Amino acid sequence: MSVRPATSPETPPGPASTEASPWLRLLLIAGGALTAASFAALVLLLASYFLQVTAWPVFYWFGLYGLPLGFALMLAYVVAKAVLRRRA
Repeated sequence: MSVRPATSPETPPGPASTEASPWLRLLLIAGGALTAASFAALVLLLASYFLQVTAWPVFYWFGLYGLPLGFALMLAYVVAKAVLRRRA
C-alpha cells in the first residue's frame, strides 16, 4: 500500500481557474467604480438637499440608474466566475 507523503505539494489548478480574463476583471472594476461614483452622487444629492441648493440632474441619474447598473455588473462578474469555475 502506497501512501503519499504529507509534505508533498498539491497539484496547482490549471491557468483557466486561477487567472481571471481581462474582460472579467474590467467588468468587476467598471461595476465597482460605477457603484462608488453612484454612491458619491447620492451623498452629494443628499448634501445639496440639506443645504437647500438645487442639485444637478446628473446626480439623480447616477443615483437612479448608476447604482443598480453597478451592482448588476458586479453580479454578472460573480456569475461568470462561477460558470468558469464549474467548467474547469
